[in-house]
Amino acid sequence: MQVPTHTMPAHVMSAHCVVAFPDVVDIGNAPDVRGALRTIIHDHGGRCRALVADLSASRFATATALSVLVEARKLAQGEGMALYVVAAAPLTRKVFALTGLREVMPVFRTLDEVPR
Repeated sequence: MQVPTHTMPAHVMSAHCVVAFPDVVDIGNAPDVRGALRTIIHDHGGRCRALVADLSASRFATATALSVLVEARKLAQGEGMALYVVAAAPLTRKVFALTGLREVMPVFRTLDEVPR
C-alpha cells in the first residue's frame, strides 16, 4: 500500500513502513524529510512494526541524514516501531559503523535482507 507523503515515497511491506530517502539529506531538505518521517511514524505506528529507511539512492550518509535518522528512531520507538536502514553503498554503511549507529540501527545491503 502506498503511503502518501509530499516529499518522500513510502509504502507498507510485510508490516514495515519503507521510506525511500532522497540521494542526499542536507540542511536544505532536512526539514521536509523530518516532517515526512514524523507523519509516516505517527500515521502508521500502530500498524507497522518497523520503519525502514531506504538509503539505496545515497552514496554517502551526511551528518544531517544521521541526525534525521536518530530523531526518527526516537519517534519510532515511541510508537512501538523498530528502525532499520537499507544502504547499498559501502561508504554509507561505513559511516554507520564508524559512528556506532549501526549498533542501534541495523543496516542491511538490500530491502530483501531486512527481517520480516
